[in-house]
Amino acid sequence: MSKSRIKKNTIGVLLVLTALYLSLIAYFCYAVLFYGSRWFADSYNTRVKMDEKNPRIIPGNITDRNGVMLAETKSELVKDSSTGKEERYYFRAYHDKATSVAHVVGFNHSKYGRSGVEALYIYYLMGYNNSLIEKIYQKAFLPQERGNDVALTVDFRLQDYASQLMKKQGKKGSVVLLNPQTGEILAMVSYPTFNPNNMDKVDDDSLVNRATQGLYPPGSVFKLVTAAAALENIENVLEREFNCTGTAEFNGTKIQCYKGEAHGVLDLAQAMAVSCNTTFAGLGTEIGWKDLLQTGKKFGFNDDFLFSDIRVKQSNLPINYRTSKQEMAWTAVGQGKVLVTPLHMAMIAAAIANDGVMMEPKLLYSVVGRNGNVQKQLEPKVYGKVLDKENAEILKSMMAKVVLEGTGKQARSNRITIAGKTGTAEQGSKDQQNKNLAWFVGFAPSDTPRLAIAVLLEDVGQGETGGTQAAPLARKVFEKAVELGY
Repeated sequence: MSKSRIKKNTIGVLLVLTALYLSLIAYFCYAVLFYGSRWFADSYNTRVKMDEKNPRIIPGNITDRNGVMLAETKSELVKDSSTGKEERYYFRAYHDKATSVAHVVGFNHSKYGRSGVEALYIYYLMGYNNSLIEKIYQKAFLPQERGNDVALTVDFRLQDYASQLMKKQGKKGSVVLLNPQTGEILAMVSYPTFNPNNMDKVDDDSLVNRATQGLYPPGSVFKLVTAAAALENIENVLEREFNCTGTAEFNGTKIQCYKGEAHGVLDLAQAMAVSCNTTFAGLGTEIGWKDLLQTGKKFGFNDDFLFSDIRVKQSNLPINYRTSKQEMAWTAVGQGKVLVTPLHMAMIAAAIANDGVMMEPKLLYSVVGRNGNVQKQLEPKVYGKVLDKENAEILKSMMAKVVLEGTGKQARSNRITIAGKTGTAEQGSKDQQNKNLAWFVGFAPSDTPRLAIAVLLEDVGQGETGGTQAAPLARKVFEKAVELGY
């Protein structure tokens, strides 16, 4: 082989290696930028672990938006059984009603690690965001360094009220209440819950935050997304009439309305009000996988939510060119393989209420330093424009009709006008009891929305629906929020 050929090959290999090296650097920078905060907050990161005996840094307090203490660091003298000497131990102490806000605040435990805000906001709680001057001052003049206090957007009164409602209901599930204009999480409840003051008596199921980690078939609440896709892609769909006979067949698969009820001739708004499965299944096959998927992606499906304030599992809309006609029909009514978190469904309801603009969910209200200086405040951020204002108004009107004369009648209130959508997702066969899910998503007041909600109840029995189970609970939460001035 000639020297020129060797030189040429060497240069080629060097260029390839250089390109790979630069790609690796670029990926590393991307990963640090978008995932660095998650890695830092991971419970396996021992660098931010609080030492029980001699903590170098005392973590800051966690409060609700009104200053109610939710978590603080305390210490006590404990006699060492081996030496007989008393030693001071430090630990995190939580509100007396900590079970009401446990999944939001989480825990910081020497044995069990960290979760919730205690993990996600550890950067602030341990004071790692302090200026260099502040860090030097604390090291030089304080016996122990002090982290920063974190105030959350949740209102403990709302949080506790919703938690008690869930406890009384006696079913697993979740309630999420948002401000649709700012994305502020006013309440986020997961049930069953746990007591972070006593981590030795906790089972794994109660540790799951169903609001952000639970993935569920949405059932008929997904019809909001299907309707949005129809408005965007089917010309004059509002002028169309649909004839519901109670059952429709799609490539040999029968889809029927609730209890096989035939709704007769209706338009799209009426179909939404009575939650007509055959109408929306037909629309799904007409829209097609590509346009329904495009609309779903606008609403956040299949997105790895990289929110700064909260971690949320990705909701799944797994349709593509291989999706069959019958699968499209099931998908359009929220069955099939569609999965969504309660927080995401609250975001969808909030986006419709907010003229088609979806806001990022916000949980951080403020970060306050040792001397009372505010280091960080709530910063609302737009996630995306999911549909235009005109179509958002149409969907708002449809949702108002659902509560006024449709499946959501039990959400009606004398104190506030409510708009929403019910859903009942079937998980078991007719012979299986307590396998269905009951949903209600909506907003209030229906004309000038300032609250948006998602309620999910697991394991409801056959014959129980989102309209009978979840809607009344949503109404009570809305009424409580109004009572508190929201």
